[in-house]
Amino acid sequence: MMERLGCTMAGAPLVYGWHAVHVWSRHLPQGSAVWRAMHREEGAFSSPYGLALLAADIFDAVMVAGRHAAESNGATFRSQLKLHPRPGKKDDGGHFGSGAIPVGEFDAWYYGT
Repeated sequence: MMERLGCTMAGAPLVYGWHAVHVWSRHLPQGSAVWRAMHREEGAFSSPYGLALLAADIFDAVMVAGRHAAESNGATFRSQLKLHPRPGKKDDGGHFGSGAIPVGEFDAWYYGT
């Protein structure tokens, strides 16, 4: 509130009046924490993380629709359709190496002896 109005929450009614504070709270931008607290359901989708998840879902839906359209016209695909990676989720797509080297064998492996 200090950022937008230039005063504290306690001082806002004295400086601007209760009606102005009410109008200010009804027209907050979606990025503010007060707006997200007042609109719990919509607040989950207005954050950058929620928008990234939504964009990944839309991308996957478009890819699936394109693949179904191609398959209905006779195209064949050898591989499975890979979903777009989600933010914050680990990719279990691949594994490199065969395991850890025991501590006693590391020097011999590293120095090639």
